[in-house]
Amino acid sequence: MRTRFTFLALALLLGAAACAADPGGSGSPASPDDSGSGGPSPSSSAAGSAAGTWGNPENTREPSLELHEDGRLTGTDGCNRLMGQWVLEEGKVIFKEVAMTMMACPDVDQWLASAVSAVPAADTLLVYDGAGNEIGTLTR
Repeated sequence: MRTRFTFLALALLLGAAACAADPGGSGSPASPDDSGSGGPSPSSSAAGSAAGTWGNPENTREPSLELHEDGRLTGTDGCNRLMGQWVLEEGKVIFKEVAMTMMACPDVDQWLASAVSAVPAADTLLVYDGAGNEIGTLTR
């Protein structure tokens, strides 16, 4: 029974990751080919301040995010892996379609799992939850 549950959980995770990927580039919130997308994309010059690595991804017990130039995001909350999309709107990073693994890590503060948006400020990324509360910071 446990093997069947593990297989099902893995299949769901891989399915979510596949759904988040857009191999054709159409409809992606950050597709560099979308010149008339109606909003800024992470490949715009303003996004240069947001794209990059925030936190230390080599320390998997601490939160970190990588905001890729193509609009993908990857990272960890210090326990679980995160993947999804991001866009830059009026200087604010908006996280979209974020999926994550669901491991229990009682000794890790998993605040990054609640992230909905962030604001880059110099070498600091201020992270906010859905209610607009600042829940943490990550440094470059």
